[in-house]
Order: sequence, then structure tokens, then C-alpha cells
Amino acid sequence: MNKGHLDNIALREQLILKKRYHRISREHIREVISSIKNGKGRILEVGCGHADVAVQYAASHCSELIITDLEPSFDMTMLPSNVIFKKEDATRLSFVDESFDGIYSVEVIEHVANPEEFIREGLRVLKPGGTLFFTTPNRNRLTALARWLVGKPLRFPHTYTIDPVLGPITHKREYSYGEMKELLNKFEVSETEIKGIYLGIPHWNIGIGKPPKPLDRFAFNWHVRIVK
Repeated sequence: MNKGHLDNIALREQLILKKRYHRISREHIREVISSIKNGKGRILEVGCGHADVAVQYAASHCSELIITDLEPSFDMTMLPSNVIFKKEDATRLSFVDESFDGIYSVEVIEHVANPEEFIREGLRVLKPGGTLFFTTPNRNRLTALARWLVGKPLRFPHTYTIDPVLGPITHKREYSYGEMKELLNKFEVSETEIKGIYLGIPHWNIGIGKPPKPLDRFAFNWHVRIVK
């Protein structure tokens, strides 16, 4: 991996950490991971990107962490000793049934063509009673509603930007609360939770980190937890 790519990763991480929204979101991700088997679980990350969440927020809160993506986009030497990278397709995982205590995925489901298969595969490799957790943008977040009001609604698929590390950021679709609930209802599981994170405008660092219901229906992101 060349120095220019590594520099882009470092710059991207600096920009992310300046945003209050990202810090709040990642802290909640860490809370969820650390709650799985009291921080001693075998954990899978689906779609690790440049491994920043794994290294900074997840690795120290599990006994083993397997991170996956179609290709690595980070320096392998940065991984802690309990973290292993594997090339995987999120909808066709190679792991045997009931392999993991917990699974998390950060901003991935909006990129996949078949979201039902994404969840189904996660549940397949999850142990009974295990937690599948993922984050994804809320289609009815305040900034999206503002676009609708000025006559420029988001239409999907939609490319937001060209990331210097990850390339084109294209969402195949996003979900309102009702749409996410409808998706989750297709699976027989023990428990589901849809939590709205950050009601406000992340770009301006203005917002409520964990808004109360029903205001969370307009939060920026969904944090979705499924217990098998």
C-alpha cells in the first residue's frame, strides 16, 4: 500500500473525528460491542472499510475480532493481535453457521443490492442469543427533509461523494423508521431495536446525540440491534 493512500486514510480519520456526530455514533458502537459476553465475545465486522472502527473502538472489547471486506483498504500492520482480516462478500459469508457471539456493520447495508440477504447471512453465522448490530442513514433525517422542501429530494441510487480512500459513496437505498421496521419484521428473531442517533446537522456539529422518541424518527442515523 503506497504512502499516498496511507496519507489519505489518516486525513479522512482526522476529518471524521472532528465531527461530533461520528464520535457519538462510534461511542455507541463501542458500548454495544462491549456488552456482548462482557467484552469477551468472538466478533465479526462486515464491511470494515479502512479498519478504523475495528482498531479504535472494537478490538479492545472482544476476545477475537474478524474484520471483512471485498478488499483490504488499510495497512495490515496496524491490526492488533486479536484482529484478523478476511476477504468476504457480505451476502455470501464463508463462515459456518453459529460462528460468532456478535456481528456489527457500519454504514454497509445501504450499499448492498439485497439487504434481506445481508441480514439473513448475518443471522446465519450468529450464535443463538447473539447480537447483530448495524448502522445506516435515516432516509427521513433533517438534512434529507430539507432537500425535499426545496424541491431536490434524494433519489436512489445516489452518489454522495468520491471518497479518497473508499471511492464513490453510492447508496442503493435508505430507510425510514417504518421501512426499517418492515425489513426487520421479515425475520424471526428474539428482539429488535431501532435507535435514532443524532438529531441535527452533523456538518455544523449541531445536534442532539441520542434524541428522545418520537423526535428520533428524524435523527441522522439508525442504529439497529437484532438479538437472534
